[in-house]
Amino acid sequence: MFRSLITVLSAALLCLTVALPIDAADHRRVAKHAQLKTLPKAHQRIVHKQKQYVYTGGRFYRPSNGLYLAITAPIGAIVPALPGGYVTFGIGASRYFYHGSIYYRPVPGGYIVIEKPAQAETVLVSTGSDRHIIYPAAGQSAEQKKRDKYECHEWSRSETLFDPTQSDSDPLLRADYQRAMLACLEARQYVVK
Repeated sequence: MFRSLITVLSAALLCLTVALPIDAADHRRVAKHAQLKTLPKAHQRIVHKQKQYVYTGGRFYRPSNGLYLAITAPIGAIVPALPGGYVTFGIGASRYFYHGSIYYRPVPGGYIVIEKPAQAETVLVSTGSDRHIIYPAAGQSAEQKKRDKYECHEWSRSETLFDPTQSDSDPLLRADYQRAMLACLEARQYVVK
């Protein structure tokens, strides 16, 4: 009897579906894991169309019932800086940035969130991503990994005179920068692909 009750309860739990909370302001569903109870130290408060947002780690959040719920990036919002790991690409004379399904364009005071530019997918696929997949082989913490990536970026930039954050950098030096980043991260015991 007890076993059949456990079996029935287990089956019922497997069949349950959890409704995702909705950010009423944007009418978009967000996953439960995409909410914060407290804000990280490195966050920016942004006001766009008279609404308060929090921007951190390349994601937008809206306050709701004591939590911060992840939302789809509001088109037209301006962020002061791009998150690490973004991809730079150009279409014609225009320069764009892409990170975490969000497209940005540089504007005075930062970067504006935009709709996906025409031909963006074609350009991104043909150029590939400069994003490194980095595994902490020596058990480095997330914070240590972040510091190491930044320090390796600074070193690689100074060694190669290529800055991936600047659209006017010489694209011929990109491969040198990538090799320098790889060498630096591997020297710090990361596996990089």
